[in-house]
Amino acid sequence: MKTIAIVSGVLATSLAAPFTSPAHPLSARTDIKCPPNTVQPDGHLPPDSISTSILVPISSKHPDTAFPSSDWATITPNDICTIFNLDVPAAATQGKICTLVFDFPSFEQAPALFFYSGPGHFAFTGYAVGVGAVPGVTTFANQPAPGPSPPSPPPVLEPGNSYIVNSAPCGIPPEVQGLVTVSGSLCSEDTTFWFKQSDVDCPLGFYVVLTDDTSTKV
Repeated sequence: MKTIAIVSGVLATSLAAPFTSPAHPLSARTDIKCPPNTVQPDGHLPPDSISTSILVPISSKHPDTAFPSSDWATITPNDICTIFNLDVPAAATQGKICTLVFDFPSFEQAPALFFYSGPGHFAFTGYAVGVGAVPGVTTFANQPAPGPSPPSPPPVLEPGNSYIVNSAPCGIPPEVQGLVTVSGSLCSEDTTFWFKQSDVDCPLGFYVVLTDDTSTKV
């Protein structure tokens, strides 16, 4: 079993907020190598990338409990999942491919703390475009309307990697204005995982990366 603990003290088993360690201050280093993928060849995020705006936990063991938003995503085996919202500028998506990535650097590659224990199997669930979690309202029993889930998401997430969860034409009609929410949940049957969305040294968490849709070029 893989176990990586980047927290000090005893890991709480509830939704108590994790904490940062003063031994690892945020440094914003530019010389560090980050895990790459095809849309992040150097491991860093392009300037127009979109970060998660809200993280909201839900619990299958407490299906009617509505939790507030959190700076930390929390996943526990067969219980707590985290819903992530990303607010995508509709105008910026025209003629673009939207690639949902999960950046998961090692602790040496990023100052943000995380806890990870288990085989690393995760499940991604997609919700309908335009809806997302509402802090203090959304529950496990009352999740956002279902939508298409990633057809081939990575079955295992491990530190020191960057994963493409889904990649497809953004498909937002040009008449749509403002921000469009896309959302999904991350759950696991066998792994405990806490992480803080961050982009200081290396990005950590869910992002949408926009690239040109060359199939639309004449």
